[in-house]
Amino acid sequence: MGRKFKDKILVGVTGGIGSGKSEVCRILAKRGYRVIFADLMAKELYKKNKTLAAKVVKAFGKGILNYQGVISLTKLREVVFANKRNFNKINEIVHPIVIKSLMEHIKKLKQRVIFIESALVFDTSFHKYLDYNIMVYSNKKNRLQRIMMRDGANRKEIERIMKFQLDEKIKIEKSDFVIVNNKSLEELTEEVEFFSRILNALK
Repeated sequence: MGRKFKDKILVGVTGGIGSGKSEVCRILAKRGYRVIFADLMAKELYKKNKTLAAKVVKAFGKGILNYQGVISLTKLREVVFANKRNFNKINEIVHPIVIKSLMEHIKKLKQRVIFIESALVFDTSFHKYLDYNIMVYSNKKNRLQRIMMRDGANRKEIERIMKFQLDEKIKIEKSDFVIVNNKSLEELTEEVEFFSRILNALK
């Protein structure tokens, strides 16, 4: 039964940067499942939630604001990934507010099974709210290629972000299901469809 909602099953979808977790969620959404993108919700909250914005500016200074006085996600990202202390600090500020906002949103939803995509399921207390966790795993070479093609980012920058994220092995150990994404999109789709059949059986 749901740890937060008795009438709902909450499934976390996580994985390192470039693992393909967003693609897995897109496939699930096409299958008719309700998917919430928690990391996108967090980005929106930086703009909309004045309490959160004030806390972030207080922690990291006005240098993270753009010319309109709004938090620049690019500037914030540079500061956050400058060192582990800043990375931990942003998580401590942002995640309680994101989790609260997520739970309020989920409460209003009619669907029984809800997937929540987030890079930081295990880096925070978020996993405690979930019934199942899916880890999308892809080897480092594939992940690097995907991000360089997608974002035009350089290898050094991506590897720096990877260092801040929880070790893949730890995520695999903590997950209930692992979807391996090292091959084609067709094979990934087959894996997701197989998982959805398992989930339907568990329901």
